[in-house]
Amino acid sequence: MSYPVTELPDISGIGGHWTLAPARDCATGGHLQVGRAIFAGRQWPREPKDCVCVRGDWYLDGNLLLCSDCGTDGT
Repeated sequence: MSYPVTELPDISGIGGHWTLAPARDCATGGHLQVGRAIFAGRQWPREPKDCVCVRGDWYLDGNLLLCSDCGTDGT
């Protein structure tokens, strides 16, 4: 379960900040806004609206899971 967009953890300590991005809701097929991590010098290969988020990397001592393809919160 992802963090609510109003409660995303602080990632400034690891050089990042959040932006909101449209994504596809896999459960309903609709669209929703999700938190997307932005890091200087890092470009995600996919946009959240086009991603299926099957791989992730852990950050913040295992408290935050980010999609490896689009940078969205998948915790």
